[in-house]
Amino acid sequence: MRKLGGVAILMKNTNIEYLFGRENVEVVPNIPYAIECYDFLDNLSKAICNDREAKQYSDIMTFAFWLRKANILRLKEEYNHRNNQNIFGFKTIGKGLIFHIAPSNVPINFAYTLIFGLLSGNSNIVKVSSKKFRQIDIICRIMKQVIEVKQFEWVYNQNAIVTYDRDQDEYTKYFSDICDVRIIWGGDHTIQQVRKFALQPRSTEITFADRYSFAVLSSHAVLKASESERKNLAKQFYNDTYLMDQNACSSPHLICWIGEKEEVSAASQYFWEEVYHVCAEKYDLADIKVSEKYTILCELAIQLDQLDEQRYENVLYVVKLKKLPEEITNLKGKFGLFFEYHLDKFSDIYSYINKKVQTCAIYGIDLKEIIESITDMHIRGIDRVVPIGKTLDISTIWDGYDIISQLSRYIKYEDIIYR
Repeated sequence: MRKLGGVAILMKNTNIEYLFGRENVEVVPNIPYAIECYDFLDNLSKAICNDREAKQYSDIMTFAFWLRKANILRLKEEYNHRNNQNIFGFKTIGKGLIFHIAPSNVPINFAYTLIFGLLSGNSNIVKVSSKKFRQIDIICRIMKQVIEVKQFEWVYNQNAIVTYDRDQDEYTKYFSDICDVRIIWGGDHTIQQVRKFALQPRSTEITFADRYSFAVLSSHAVLKASESERKNLAKQFYNDTYLMDQNACSSPHLICWIGEKEEVSAASQYFWEEVYHVCAEKYDLADIKVSEKYTILCELAIQLDQLDEQRYENVLYVVKLKKLPEEITNLKGKFGLFFEYHLDKFSDIYSYINKKVQTCAIYGIDLKEIIESITDMHIRGIDRVVPIGKTLDISTIWDGYDIISQLSRYIKYEDIIYR
């Protein structure tokens, strides 16, 4: 089945549930950041912001704010700057059909990966988890409302959001076989399982594997901060960690302090007490979370022979490490379990950094100095350095990938000179 400008992909399977879009996805490559795309996204943003049910979910509202036309135009400008779009001699266009496998631990991720596909000028099939998440239902419902406007029908025709059970591998195999790019979110095990299914020779793959993140704070900066500044820091840290139960790959688990020991001790106490007060007010700590957190702590007590634990009731456990293990990426907590360590200087952490380390969140630390030292010392890990409070802010640059460029095809051309 062919259509002007593209080809329709036919998939007849009754066991697939289509949450949005059509079974026969039309593949119609477009230029990145096409005007019709950010017009749709701006309308979607406004529709979400006006939806009563959507307002109950902070991650949905964050997504809606990210979709604003002003932000998309800013991303376009950054993309053009990186890719020198004004230089004569090449044109970019979407690669075709993107097959996305969204993770099961961050419900809103499916929406961001879909938008990456749209912004890069591609048609998309997004496989979401078979777990039921209200966020997915809400966004799909609002998208259906927006595409009722005739100018946005293309979104419905060229994209699909699907779900099917884990044991129905034949669908993953099929979508892998027909796609031009496969994007896998969800960790090392998921990647290994999906890679059993081959891609076409010209198809490519982007994988978002298991990652690890940490934070570095200046004790001097915390001590000289005002009471209101420390309260705000605690709220920002809460948003980075507790909002996702520390499941997000960019949420810090290890908290490092820089400064004299006496300063670090005082700053740490101020910081964790403020975090505790925020948690006590906001965090819904179910019994099962307490049980799992305590189990993790017991297992760590066996593995690590030098640790000191401080509890702020059940909402916050802080494990104070006397030394770091060789593999810091094993220091993972959940539901308010964190690890703390004193560094003499920032570069002391580098010997523990490997390719799994993604985000470094900072407070009171010189950003320029860190960036320069990462490159000067040839560090293989750390793809992001952001202020505390910004670790969950997703971008088109993620895990070291320029995602829009990775999903685009470059057409090189030269003028023909007739003599």
